[in-house]
Amino acid sequence: MKILSPVILLALALGASSAIAADFPGILKVSFQTTDCSGATGLASINVDHIGRIQPYDCPNGRKLQQVLTRSPTGIGEAFLIIPEESARLQARIQQIMDARQKALEQQKPIVIQH
Repeated sequence: MKILSPVILLALALGASSAIAADFPGILKVSFQTTDCSGATGLASINVDHIGRIQPYDCPNGRKLQQVLTRSPTGIGEAFLIIPEESARLQARIQQIMDARQKALEQQKPIVIQH
């Protein structure tokens, strides 16, 4: 008797056993306000799974920001600058998404296949 989750069954049915939902339950984007060293602001929205790192960044003018480094399946990444307060909000949002994914995986009802 084997117990398989719906995610595994779907991956097997699609012939993509290696694609067992790295992005389960789907692509989730986070939006945040960007800021450059001179203080100009903007917005960014990226796939949460593409965020590789958030690290300190020192502007040439002495301003202290945080740098959000991203990666993509194509290997091309981007860097965004944000204020420390936005970094804290972004990290909290990422943690919420990770917690929600974990909860969704834990609440899945396994399917029993007997042969």
